[in-house]
Amino acid sequence: MADKLKQDPTEDRQLILATLHGDNSAFGAIVERHWNMVIALALSKIDEPTEAEDIAQESFLKAYSHLHNLQNPARFAGWLSKIVLQQCSNKIRRDVRCKRALGYNSMPIEELDIKHIPTSNPGLSQSQVYFVRKTVHQLPEKFRAPLIMRFVTGLSAVQIAEQIGKRPGTVRVWLHRAYQILRRDLAPLIEEVRK
Repeated sequence: MADKLKQDPTEDRQLILATLHGDNSAFGAIVERHWNMVIALALSKIDEPTEAEDIAQESFLKAYSHLHNLQNPARFAGWLSKIVLQQCSNKIRRDVRCKRALGYNSMPIEELDIKHIPTSNPGLSQSQVYFVRKTVHQLPEKFRAPLIMRFVTGLSAVQIAEQIGKRPGTVRVWLHRAYQILRRDLAPLIEEVRK
């Protein structure tokens, strides 16, 4: 039941109208309702949890400051998703410009020091966690974002579809294809872990 309320656009509309009339705690409720979705979207583009949190915070600040421009408050989730994706693109562009300005030659992902990759799974080694992240990051974008939203935030296919403005059937197909690719590409790791 809580999940249904969490995704109810009429509740978003009421909270947004309350925020526009000066109730800042209403915007706090909006942040709570959409935090996981925003983090998942940011992770689908950025792949670094601390940077994804920074982008989430920036996205909510931007949404708050431009809330008066939102024409249909019931469509807040889709509008917020666009802000998040734009913030991710801005971050990527800033990073590229900064590296160019400093004359930094980027290192191929295979050469990065895998000792510093954080993991929440004590059953996998750092190199195995790195392999999983690299494999997920190589998924096509349309598969990666719903997959991360599914596993990071626990959203259903219907909820993901509402957030990204697609049909639930389309999201289910994308998730199914992502699972197929991951089963294939992670097969060596699965064999390694089973030994």
